[in-house]
Parts: sequence; structure tokens; C-alpha cells
Amino acid sequence: SQSPLLGGRIALLKYTVTRICHLIADNAVQILGGRGVTRTGMGRIVEAFHRVYKIPAVYGGSEEILADLAVRMAIKAFPAEAKL
Repeated sequence: SQSPLLGGRIALLKYTVTRICHLIADNAVQILGGRGVTRTGMGRIVEAFHRVYKIPAVYGGSEEILADLAVRMAIKAFPAEAKL
């Protein structure tokens, strides 16, 4: 059985990794300029990463759903007497 404490943490981890990959891909394209979007030559690795990093993110769930799950799990873990 899966621990109820893991769902929110894993969702937050997937969300964070997806956002970081997005930032890395965008910054790499900005640094390389036009070469960062070519499929050959110096920009081929950056272009491939920019194209491929989104695939696991889609399989894992959309960012909004993962962020919502993480927040809901965190709120559930709060003590009843805690004030937000």
C-alpha cells in the first residue's frame, strides 16, 4: 500500500522538475540563439532536449493538476487547530 504522505511530495517533485527543465531548455535556447533551434550542428543537443523534456511531463500529469494535488495533500496534513 502507498503511504498517504508520499502522493503530495511526489506530485510537488514532478512539478518542480518539469518547471526546472522548462527553464533550462528556454535559457539554453536563449544562450545559443538561432543555433539552439536547429536539429543539426552545435544546437542539436539543446533542440533535442527542448523537444523531448515535455514528454515525461505529459505522462506524469499536467503541472496544474500536480500542483493542486500537492497543495491539497499538504492542507490535509495540517492539524485541525492550525490557522492558515
